[in-house]
Amino acid sequence: MHELSISEDILDLVEKAVGPDTEVTSVHLTLGPLSGISADALRFCFGEVTQLRTLGSPELVIDETTARVHCCDCDLDYESRDFLDGCPRCHSLNRRILSGREFTVDWVELSEDEDA
Repeated sequence: MHELSISEDILDLVEKAVGPDTEVTSVHLTLGPLSGISADALRFCFGEVTQLRTLGSPELVIDETTARVHCCDCDLDYESRDFLDGCPRCHSLNRRILSGREFTVDWVELSEDEDA
């Protein structure tokens, strides 16, 4: 399960950006269906890894996208959620992936300091 090391990498990135003792409310990311990352496994692992860090208990907010694919046989552009889906028109697997491999940490929300 590589989502565990991905969760650690996300938190390393956040700690580097905001400091190790800053309370983070949420981490927002974009995840494509062809990225090879399971959103459910990532949520679970992220929750476990945050317990070992000093960033608080941030929520992981995942914007799951769809994949855009172009069929090289019939020229249809279509959306796909699974790499093994063929073209809905001609069922061909001869295609070019236009998008869907995304995995980006987009932004983090920090806890407001009540003493400020």
